[in-house]
This record gives sequence, structure tokens and C-alpha cells, in this order.
Amino acid sequence: MRNLLNVILKLALTILVTSSAMAQLPELSPPSTISGATTTAKFFGGASSDNGASFASSFDYDQKIDIDVKIQVESGQLNTMGNLYVFILWNNQYFIRVESGGYEIWDLTLANLKAAFPAVTLQASHAINIVDDVAFGPAGVSDTTMGIYLAYDSMAKEGEIYYSGSPLSVTINPPLTALEGCAKPFYSDFPIPVSSDNVHRYYNFSWQSDPIFCANFYGSVPADLKDKIRRALSFAKGKLGLLAPFNGFFVNLEMVDKAGYIADVCDTWPARTYDVEDKKFKKIPRALCIQNAAPVDLENARGGGGAGQEAFHNGGGSEVSINAYFEFNQWQQLDEFTTEEAAKKFYGDEVAKVGVHEFFHAHQQMLMWYFEEKKQFGIPISLMEDFPSYMNEQNDHDKVLYYPHWIEEGSAEFAAYLLMQQYDATFGARDLFLVQLDDARDRISAGKLVNDTVSLKDYEYQTREELVQSDKNPSGVARTPRGKFDMGMWAMVYLWHKDPDNLQGIMVDYFKNMGEQENLHPREGWKYSFEKTFNISIEDFYTEFDAFMAKPRAEQVLILKTNEEFSAATFSPAKR
Repeated sequence: MRNLLNVILKLALTILVTSSAMAQLPELSPPSTISGATTTAKFFGGASSDNGASFASSFDYDQKIDIDVKIQVESGQLNTMGNLYVFILWNNQYFIRVESGGYEIWDLTLANLKAAFPAVTLQASHAINIVDDVAFGPAGVSDTTMGIYLAYDSMAKEGEIYYSGSPLSVTINPPLTALEGCAKPFYSDFPIPVSSDNVHRYYNFSWQSDPIFCANFYGSVPADLKDKIRRALSFAKGKLGLLAPFNGFFVNLEMVDKAGYIADVCDTWPARTYDVEDKKFKKIPRALCIQNAAPVDLENARGGGGAGQEAFHNGGGSEVSINAYFEFNQWQQLDEFTTEEAAKKFYGDEVAKVGVHEFFHAHQQMLMWYFEEKKQFGIPISLMEDFPSYMNEQNDHDKVLYYPHWIEEGSAEFAAYLLMQQYDATFGARDLFLVQLDDARDRISAGKLVNDTVSLKDYEYQTREELVQSDKNPSGVARTPRGKFDMGMWAMVYLWHKDPDNLQGIMVDYFKNMGEQENLHPREGWKYSFEKTFNISIEDFYTEFDAFMAKPRAEQVLILKTNEEFSAATFSPAKR
């Protein structure tokens, strides 16, 4: 791989310019020295796909980019002799640029330190073009992040080295893997299980070795929006992994052929209903599926996703209406937008974010069913044969079905914001997290006025959630909706703050641990998986988090990561 890096970075001539004529690049803070002394030196770096008009940290597989850096030396070192250094951290290995223009592995020892530009007369600033108009993906570098560090020394202070304390981080995304228009069923019904125990039935599916990942569009969907959705989903898949087929349906509700769309959905996800007498889910005939999905159902905005037990033999999927995008046409009437392009980006980002959110729901359940040691998917027998026991007489869920609603929606919203920020550094996730915090705080404050104590536990399951959001709430006042989203999201923020390793739990491990814990503790796997993953019982967490939500806003905001920290966060994806 190091030879490949040399090839890529030598595609463009590295140019040293001793002037300050280059447009201002983002600063790489804080500047540091090997002695620990303070310094007035500054380091700058940026990666751009539009010749420096804007800078980003994440780029598409086939996107041509420039990478420029600049070293600004201390004023007292002007016109002294010194050396300039460029380092790259890639795949946990440091590379150092040498005078020939190539890169060598560096062992982090000063004895083996080599200058990219040795014995130069130091000027006020030195601008260096690292890469000019290069697409990394087609040349063999993708699905990776490089960290570029800068340093220099001066004969004015022998033995001292000045360097950028933080790197210029450049992520090259994997190739566009969200195929278009490839929806298809794999099975008309569940295959025969390969084995079973007292809790699960286990299955091998034909699609396990290479599950499809598909985005299907219906009606008029602008090309730029379609491209954004496919790229955001491809990025999310690369980060999260994919255990089962996924079909995302993106719908313009103004489409003419609504019947054709409904038929495609019924073909891809053959509808099933629970037969009480036979105690199993049965396939609904295609004609009846189409008949029951009346076109009027398409009049309202749609958003949903998952990989539920009743149709998992064909994987998971989502359904998202894209019509909110067209609100950009009203940008002149909206105070927050100065241009049409800014409005287009905002609403396009929102649709793509919803797409990622719904994909995460499918990801949650794919992980929940998968048993790594067996390399098989296990579906709880109780869900297949005794589904009514999870509901009351009104067919409402009066207990936790898979996992608490606040985990289901809170982790999906958290993940969508995090992944969109990593995909596009201009997404602005932190501000959106703060909006959700304020919504949660407003609900808690309103509750205090009517002696309604708002707790995260209130958002575990359907009947409890619907009760507090209705006029039957014991306080007599209905709470504002979406508590499972905003409080759930901030529960994830709090978990991450408690332990950096909890990000892995939020994104993958809590759901991955579910199958094993469900097998050990039938119908309570969600509770035991929480304690196993986050090292705290869920009841103790409720107490701790509710106390956190009672704190002043200024204290709460302190635990929220910066956009840069969101962008740099790492976790391991699901593995087959």
C-alpha cells in the first residue's frame, strides 16, 4: 500500500511557493513544539474540489481534489536557514516526504527524520501544493482517511521543531455502491430453518455472501438530489457495513404512476399478515397487497425503514418521500437563506439525512438477527408464532417489542447526523443537535408547570408514549411529540460523553449483542444488551440521564462534540 500512496501523491508536482499569495486556508490548531514551549508559528491546510473556493474533509471516490498547505514561521526566524517537513498518517502508519518527492515509512524517531524541503531560507510563509486535481478512488485509494501534518525547524533555535498539533484530515469515500432500480424479491416465503433452539429459528439465506444495496426512485426526482441520496447512502453503507439486502424507495408523491410504485413495493416486500389460528405469518397475495395499499396512502409524507421479522427473508428497506426538497423554491420568503443554492443544499441534505436515518433502522435489525459465531440469522420464535402477546387487545404495543423506542429513534437520528457530518463537513450537525436539545428542554420545562415529570423511560414503548402525548396524560396536558427522537438522540450524546468507546456501542455493538442476550434472556434481550454494551443497567441510566436533563443548558452543551470531532470519530462496521 505504501507504494500505491507514492504513486497517488506523485500524480501531481509538489510545488513550494515562498509567498503569502495563496488564499486563506483553514488553520490547523494548535501549533506545538517538541520542547513544549509556546510558539507564534501557524500551520494551515485544506482540501478542495472547487479550486479553493471552499474546503471540505470528505470527498467522493471519483472526485478530483486539490490539497494545499501552508507554514507560517515565527517572525524572529525570517531569513534564517531551516527545513520543512510533511508527514502523512495513513492506515496507522506514518509516512514522511523526502527531498526526491517520494514517501518513506517513518518510525517517529528524530534520528530518521528527513526534510521534504531541506536547507531553505525561511520566509514569512511557505505554501505547498500537495496534490493538484487528482481523483484518488480510480487510482486505488478509497474508503480511507489520511492525516497530513506539517513541521519546520530553524537554525535560529537549534534542536527545536515546530509542528501542527492537529492534522489536515482528508477522507476518500468508497465507490458509489447504492445501485439504482434494482429492487427484487429473493424469496416468496421464508426458507426452511437450518436449526432451532428454545428461543430462535436459524436461517441461511442465498443472499448472505453479497447482499444488494439498492436505491429506487419513483416520479420526478432531480438528478442532483438523486446523486446526493445515492452518495450519502453509499457512504453510510461503507461506514456501517451491510448484512442483508437493502432496498430504499424514494418517492415523489406527485408521480403519475402510483399504482406501478405500489406494485413494485408489493413485489419486493411480499406483504404478510399474522394468522392467529395457525400462529404464523402468511403471505398476502400480490393482488390483495396492491388493493389494500390505496393510492390515497401516498398523499402524506412518508418515512420509514427496517428489516422486520415478518419479511426478513428479503432483507430490509425504507420508504422516503422527497417532496420536502421542493420547498427550496420558497427560499426568498424564508429569512434563513440568502441564495437559492443554499436553500437547495439545506433541503437536499434533509432528504438525504432521512434516507440515512431509515437505512440505520434496517441496520439495527439486521444486526439484531445476526449470530456471528453461527454466521446465521436467528428470528425469535415468539415473534413468529406469538406476535399478539406483544400487544394489548387494541393491537397496540404495551411492552418493548425489539428495543425501547428512544433507542430505536434516538440512535438512528444520532447516527444520521454523525454520518452526514462525516460525509459532508458543511452539514452542520452540531447546530442540529442543539435544536433537538432545546426541543427536549422545552418539553421538560412545560411539564414542570403542570407537575408532569418527563423521563426518558416514558418513551420505551407505544402505549406509554401515546399516553403522555395525549390529553389522558396524568397531568391533564399532552406533551409535545417526538420525545423519543430528541431525548433519545441526547441519550446517545450522553452515552458517548460517558465513555468514548460507547460510540461503537451506539453505532453497532448494542444491536449486535441483542441476539445473544435475547437467547439468554427471552423478551428482555434489549435490557441485558444495554448493560453488556454500556456497563450500566438501563434503570440506573434512566436515573442518571434524567438528572443530566435537569441541568442548566450551558452545562449540557459542554458535552456535545464539535463538528470537527464528529467528522473525526471512528467505529468499526458490522461484519458478516
